[in-house]
Amino acid sequence: MKNLNYKIQDWFEHDKFGVIVSIASPELDKLSDDEIKNLVSDRVAILDSNSHEKKWAKVSEIEIANSIINKKNVSVCLGNSIKLSDIKPNSDLVLSKKILV
Repeated sequence: MKNLNYKIQDWFEHDKFGVIVSIASPELDKLSDDEIKNLVSDRVAILDSNSHEKKWAKVSEIEIANSIINKKNVSVCLGNSIKLSDIKPNSDLVLSKKILV
């Protein structure tokens, strides 16, 4: 099974789209855009690496940017399903496609 935890590189709130988080990983670079979208699915968790508290969020959109050297940056739009204050420094984005809850 693939790693399902990815360090959140950036997070911010957009007036129209709500909370957006970005992840990047050499493991994701090897996957196609469709494979990444399938892995992210429609729900993710934000995991606080200090307290290990997990907050679930609904995914409304996924955008994948490919650099000139074939590195991927994945932006996941969470809308208003989570508050910006719920995301702490060093938090992980847990992809829920393979998680049974």
